[in-house]
Amino acid sequence: MDRPYYILLADNHAGFCREVRKILEDIPGVKVTGEAGNRRELFQLLRHLPTQLVILDICLPGIRAREGTQLIKSNYPETKVLITVLDQESEYLRYGLTAGAAGVLQKQHVGGQIAPAITAVRQGKFYVPPFAPEKIFSPKYVAVG
Repeated sequence: MDRPYYILLADNHAGFCREVRKILEDIPGVKVTGEAGNRRELFQLLRHLPTQLVILDICLPGIRAREGTQLIKSNYPETKVLITVLDQESEYLRYGLTAGAAGVLQKQHVGGQIAPAITAVRQGKFYVPPFAPEKIFSPKYVAVG
């Protein structure tokens, strides 16, 4: 983990992006390469910026997280996706995980979850936050092994 880890933020709420950027700037080895507020900006930035992780809002204008994750994974297979949600309902968590996301973050707790999430993703693991209902771990939704 000596090399910089490049992260692209994809959320249309500027205040949230500022908060996340500030947190990420304090994590050694992490560099925010850009911010996208909608689908067009997201894929334009992905084409031009080195990106190892996209932190993707579940409701980014122009694209939902499931479709966004699938498109990112098919066009940029080495790029990981963490989805941000406002609601801890297991349905939203499943959307992300079944689409191939590396994890899910709850926006209200991003300050306490983002560093462990990035560490997990960099180690090739999934990140599911502590609030996740137990049923999210059903083999139906999360591949084991």
